[in-house]
Amino acid sequence: MKRRPLGKTGISVSEIGVGAWQLGGPLVLDGKVDGHPELGHDYCVKLIRDAGDLGINFIDTAEQYGNGESERRVGEALEGRRDQWIIGSKFGYQVGPNGERLMDASPARVPISLEGSLRRLKTDCIDIYVYHIPPIPGDAEKAVEFLLKAKQQGKVRALGISTNNLEHVEYLNSLGCVDVVQYPKNIMEPARDISAWVAAHNAGGVIRGAFFNGRLSGRYFHKPPTFSPDDIRQRIVKEDPGTEFARYAVFEEMLTPERGMIQLALRYLLDDPGTTTIIPGGKSLEDYKAAIRATEIPPLTEAEQNRIVELRDEIIAAVAT
Repeated sequence: MKRRPLGKTGISVSEIGVGAWQLGGPLVLDGKVDGHPELGHDYCVKLIRDAGDLGINFIDTAEQYGNGESERRVGEALEGRRDQWIIGSKFGYQVGPNGERLMDASPARVPISLEGSLRRLKTDCIDIYVYHIPPIPGDAEKAVEFLLKAKQQGKVRALGISTNNLEHVEYLNSLGCVDVVQYPKNIMEPARDISAWVAAHNAGGVIRGAFFNGRLSGRYFHKPPTFSPDDIRQRIVKEDPGTEFARYAVFEEMLTPERGMIQLALRYLLDDPGTTTIIPGGKSLEDYKAAIRATEIPPLTEAEQNRIVELRDEIIAAVAT
């Protein structure tokens, strides 16, 4: 597995990482399930360890995922092999006593969040610790003061934010708190502004949302997904699922025996200078093997990059009419 420097942090991460939201089991938020099945504690622990055996060394979680269960499973999986992994976690979102979604990154809350994550992860240092919610001026200055002190103490190695909002990135950067930006980017959402900022500032770029909520996985081109009415993932479907997911099948013209849709979607991201690592939310070792194959194929040619833009524009035009 190839590794890339995470900006100016001195940390190197595998080009493919593990996104661990789905490894924390089902979670109810605001009365709706998040859509992830319970894969099972032992299964998830083994999956993380097996992913490490493939050469993956980066895993991303958050205090919110599974209401802490994702972090607990990550911590257990990495026992005895902590030195082989780079751990990222996020703070700001919590789950309330009645399943409600809470947002709190106040100066009073952040120390509690950090100590809780360290305990659940069974580590004395979180390598990458980032805001999971927008920073609030007035609160953020004091919270950042604590975070920078925690960095000096060795409790965290790199700081940043998970966001799709460049203004939030720039604000936190003005406080000296952006080593890493985690942001959604994919063929349909190239996130040019944040991607350019990451490259220009030599920050680490952690990419989520690579498959555009499953639309670019190829899995649903000819058979759309089905969601129960109370599944939180219903919110991603804007129209008839058959119509919505089928339109992305136009990218099939770019597939080859060596490059399926998974590899095309990930190779597109790997070729962008704003990408350090990609964290797909795989549920099986085969998912990660398929993702790793994207790192082993040649970069897209200029003609292929241009054709992707043409197909993207055609889809955007069709949606707008």
